[in-house]
Amino acid sequence: MLLHLLKKLLLAIPILWLLGTAVFLLSRTLPGSFGEERFLNPEAGFYSKSSQSSREAAWEQLQQKTGQHLPLFYFSISSAALPDTLQNVQPSARKEQLQQLAIKYGNWPAISAFDLQVEKLVKALEIYPAKGASKSLQDLRYSTNISDLQKAINKLSKLGTSPAVASLAVAVSEKIEALNINQSSYTYLVPRITWNGTVNQYHHWLVGILTGDFSTSYRTSQPVLEMILEGIGNTFLLLLCSMVVTLILALELSILMAKKKLQWLRRLLLPALFAIDSIPMLVLAILLLVLLANPDFIQLFPVYGMGYYQPINLSFWQNLSMRLQFMALPLIALVLVNLPYITNQIYTSLQASLQADYTRTARAKGLPEHLVIRRHALRNALLPIITIVSDFIPALVSGSILIETIYAIPGVGRLLVESVMARDYPVLVAIILFVLLLRMVAYALADAAYFWADPRMKQKTA
Repeated sequence: MLLHLLKKLLLAIPILWLLGTAVFLLSRTLPGSFGEERFLNPEAGFYSKSSQSSREAAWEQLQQKTGQHLPLFYFSISSAALPDTLQNVQPSARKEQLQQLAIKYGNWPAISAFDLQVEKLVKALEIYPAKGASKSLQDLRYSTNISDLQKAINKLSKLGTSPAVASLAVAVSEKIEALNINQSSYTYLVPRITWNGTVNQYHHWLVGILTGDFSTSYRTSQPVLEMILEGIGNTFLLLLCSMVVTLILALELSILMAKKKLQWLRRLLLPALFAIDSIPMLVLAILLLVLLANPDFIQLFPVYGMGYYQPINLSFWQNLSMRLQFMALPLIALVLVNLPYITNQIYTSLQASLQADYTRTARAKGLPEHLVIRRHALRNALLPIITIVSDFIPALVSGSILIETIYAIPGVGRLLVESVMARDYPVLVAIILFVLLLRMVAYALADAAYFWADPRMKQKTA
């Protein structure tokens, strides 16, 4: 059995690598990038009073520091109308403008000259500001329509600013007119493959993973592995308790409903479980907050606070008791969400086992009903239950993302949501890899459980 389990784990390694690669590449396709809103937005926090050029300089420095300026993969496939340096252009709206102009006109030298001249005009307007120039300047920097560009530069020329700004406006107008000269409208149809070598984001990430370095967070500058280890304790405790409680309740309810003397209980429980299963997790979690953690109704449990502070000089059991107070509502929510499906599957499997010949033989021998169910029917009903449990573990992880967000639990699920919102790619990819690894381990443990529950599988591999 150990050899079979080892083979399964070894086969999981290339699958994990392929899935991790797909997650890494797809994460970079998310719109926007980390820090773009914070640095390049004129109304964004610390940099709100800085000039456009200083904000862009700070943004470029961040790109260099985090390695986001590097190509994404070992090679890149793009249109021949697009230069290989377009990825370095920021912000994304300006990059989109240049890309659309390149595809439309296919004359990159003229487009590059236009962009360079516009940047000179922007710096000149920072020195000699003109009232009402911001709207026209935004159109000039981000519009992809030639007529709109010409209208914007004409408005800037009429603002009556310094001679330097006026001369630059004339130069920009000439560059706009040059876009139509020697254009190659179909150049974008020609593909171009560029070899980037090992100096790319994916190579640095993969080498770091193989050496145990999961990089650092863009948002906090902390090591990613350290951030995950800080939150994994709360998530693991929540998932373990919810899984154990759900499985115990599902088994016991299924056994009770399977007894002939308790058919009335089955008629009550099945509709109740169906009603609970029809409530979405978000609604159920908020409903528990309103009913059981509301000072205006019943405040039996704290709303949030798990893991945010750690009193000193507490024993293990005292610390666990304190955590359970904060974990009660999230635990109830996860159990109620998963209990109907798990109970229904176990009950269905148990009913099929009770109709088999071996259970009828056990009844004929005079065994009590509870022994027939627990010793004979339940063991043979474990095979489909093992499959359910192997899928149940990853489902709990995905459910904990919403639960940790609602109840403000500083766990891996909440960290994942924060990473997605901030475009913190290293943390995002590392957490998804952790979930994939957990799924692989769950399937491997399910295989081991099959060996224990079904002796026929031992004979096949012998």
